[in-house]
Amino acid sequence: MDESRGNSVFVAQRYIEVGQPARALETLDRAGVGPDDPEAWRVRGFALYGLERWDDAAEVASDALASEPEDIGMLYLLSLAEEQRGDLAAAEEAILAALRVEPEDPELLSQYADLTMRAGQLDKAERLLDAAARSDPESPAILRSRVSLGYLRGDDRGAERLSRQLLELDPEDVAGHRMLGALELNAAKPGSAAERFATVLRDQPSDEFSADRARAARLMAKPQYFPVRFFSKVGVGPSWIGAMVVIFGLRGAGLGAAAAVATVVWLVLCVWSWIAGPALDRKLEAQR
Repeated sequence: MDESRGNSVFVAQRYIEVGQPARALETLDRAGVGPDDPEAWRVRGFALYGLERWDDAAEVASDALASEPEDIGMLYLLSLAEEQRGDLAAAEEAILAALRVEPEDPELLSQYADLTMRAGQLDKAERLLDAAARSDPESPAILRSRVSLGYLRGDDRGAERLSRQLLELDPEDVAGHRMLGALELNAAKPGSAAERFATVLRDQPSDEFSADRARAARLMAKPQYFPVRFFSKVGVGPSWIGAMVVIFGLRGAGLGAAAAVATVVWLVLCVWSWIAGPALDRKLEAQR
């Protein structure tokens, strides 16, 4: 590789690192790199992946692997691309091939853990992440996978704690903001959730999940959806118990008029929520 092309590959790699895959691809195209330059071809593949061109990224990886079947970088890229294309069997085949070459590589183990999570094998995913952490306990990739694992297990507090750790390492980490946004929306905190998803969408504008959740957060923040936020935050069971304690407490204290007012307010709130909840669902469905 001549010096000029070498510099172009270096610059393209830097563009990928700062989240500008389009610039990376433009740099490589201007330099005229091709499959005869393995390093440039690797960078090109990850640039295409960053642009969400999964088919093209998989093709680049496959082309490279035809001549170098044990190239773990290309096997890793192929696994990522096949996962995004929805072919989990092909993604697993690629990552297992990479692990046969580098069985203790933390990034490869983390990717395999992500695939096993998608298959519902949560205990196996945890074992893989534990093995990855022995090689690189500070890895953000492993932490991201642990965030997903905690959430899938219903451990919202653990997922929140790990997400905040992730954002301490990188305040712009997309996975951390996406997870906190989802947790805050579930906790009826639409304002902060909308800000989280806006951060994600600035970096990944085609993220359909975040776009959908951002719309939900903006709608839920409107005054007419207050009952939805109330019941989401407090919970249906605890809110009913609290209301009954207040109403019967007022009656027991001889404050019948106040108890009657509290009963009316509570019933209005319930009916309002029964109307507002389906209305919110219909509005979100119409905007998709």
